[in-house]
Parts: sequence; structure tokens; C-alpha cells
Amino acid sequence: MSKFIDIHKEIINCSNGLYIDTISQLPNHQLNLFNPSEGQGFTELYDFNRLCIGKGKYWLRRPLQMTGNRHLFSFGITLLLSGTHYIKNSDLNQEYIIESPKIILRRGILGKQTIYLQANQEMSLLTLDFDQDLLEKLTPPEDASNFFIQFFLNSHSPAIHILEIPNKDIQHHAQYLLNLPTAKTVLDLLHLEGATLELISLLLKNKQYQHQALLPIKRAIEILDAQFYKKITIRDLAKQVGINECYLKQFFKETTGYTIGEYLLKARMRCAQSLLKEGFSLEYVAIQTGYSSAQYLKRVFMNFYHYEP
Repeated sequence: MSKFIDIHKEIINCSNGLYIDTISQLPNHQLNLFNPSEGQGFTELYDFNRLCIGKGKYWLRRPLQMTGNRHLFSFGITLLLSGTHYIKNSDLNQEYIIESPKIILRRGILGKQTIYLQANQEMSLLTLDFDQDLLEKLTPPEDASNFFIQFFLNSHSPAIHILEIPNKDIQHHAQYLLNLPTAKTVLDLLHLEGATLELISLLLKNKQYQHQALLPIKRAIEILDAQFYKKITIRDLAKQVGINECYLKQFFKETTGYTIGEYLLKARMRCAQSLLKEGFSLEYVAIQTGYSSAQYLKRVFMNFYHYEP
């Protein structure tokens, strides 16, 4: 059986009667039907060795939670097509409330995760899991700067990132895959694998991801401009804008030409200079710009402007 399906089985074995046992005649296929007393719908996985596609469409009678340990290094994409995902990742110490439709990028060994499933709400999603060799084969050299590619290939540290579904073509193709009937023959499997690769191709070639990568940076700039007087850490800023710390630092520098620390210093010095011109005392200006004392502000100001305030 496949490594991806084995992990899936570990999770559903803890689901306490949520599913009815099913048997598939196809290799590397796992089909699970929901127990009618718990809800209705299905989840299934097909592993084609170089990638694994998961499909799910279901409705529950009561809220449930499922916990699993993602101890396998892999790259993954989840397309949340309907419903709301609430995920708590214990190893990353992060929580996510994700409203559909969204794309969720997953990278690395994510460890222990708990998914909280709501009652009386239809959930539908696709999952794509694959290894680095497939991604490298599908990625032309000219697309190496694409945010999507950078997320997967520029770092192996575990991370989750959430994107909007950028256009209707991707959403339509995802719905088409979701609604394909359960495969019965090898020809059905070939069709499903080809359609899955086409979806990945649509995702990789989409040029709107770079624009979406800039949205968290725009938000970070707004926060720094408005709250420069506060003690702001990169970790806190990354949480507020919903992006990994490494990517925040990388894209912030590429977008603004400054590190986050340099940008924060510049904002504080602009404010300090403006207040001093208006005749406020050094002690007052220190408080307004987030410095612990007038002497500290004086040293920083002199280093920045090369004259005494």
C-alpha cells in the first residue's frame, strides 16, 4: 500500500465508527463511505506513485475532530472548495480557520494536526500530495521565481500557506475532478491521473500567485506604519499577515528594499524628526516612537541622521 494512504488509514482508524469499511479492487486506492448514523458522503485516495490525489465530499450530523501525525516529508496542496476548515497544528503551534474557496500549500513534516469538522455543513475538497522530483519535472526554469515554486523548493522547513483560488479555470477543473465517479478500471485511473496533472499544471503556471504573495507584504507595511511605536517582532508580524517568517523577511526586502528592522527604524525616525520640529521634548518624542528613554532615542537619532536632535 502507498505511504500516503497508510497515513490516511492511521487517521481514520481513530475516527470511532465514522466510516464504513469498504474494499477496492484497484491498486493503491482507498475508499471510505460515511456511516449513515454519522453523516453522508465519502473520502477516497488514489496513489499514482509520483502523486496522490484525495477527494472528499461529506456532511456530518454532529461536530467531530480528527487527529493525525504527518510524519512523512512531502509537498501538498489542498483545494478547499466548500465549507470551513479549522486546523490546529501542535508542532508548529499554529491555528487556522480557513473559509472556502481557498488553496492551502503544505510543506515538510507537519507533525501532529487536529482538524475540527463542523456539523450540518457540506465540506468538499481535493488534496494533492507529491515529492520533490515530480515538482522539478513539471517546473520550467523560467518559472523558478513563481511564488508557488519558491514555497516548495526554497526551503524544507515545515510550513502552511493559504491562498485565494485565483481564477474560475482552476475552480472548474477542481470541481470536475471532485465529481468524477469512483474509478472502476485502469483506463479510469489513467484519465484521473491525467486530469490531476492538468490541475497541477494550471496551478503552477498561474501568474497571479506573485500578486497574492505581495498582499501579506502590503499588510505588513500598513501594520508597521501604524504601529511603529510598539515592540513588533517578526514572529508576531508573520502571524498577523498569515505568512511564514522566512517568506515574510524575503519578500519584504524584495518589495521595499529594506529589512523589517530597517523599515521600522526609518518609520520611527521620520516621526521623531517631525515631532521635534514641532517643538516637543525629547522625553515625549521617545515615548511616542517606542524608545525606553530620551538618551536611547538621542543615540539612535544621531546614528541615523548624523546630528543631535
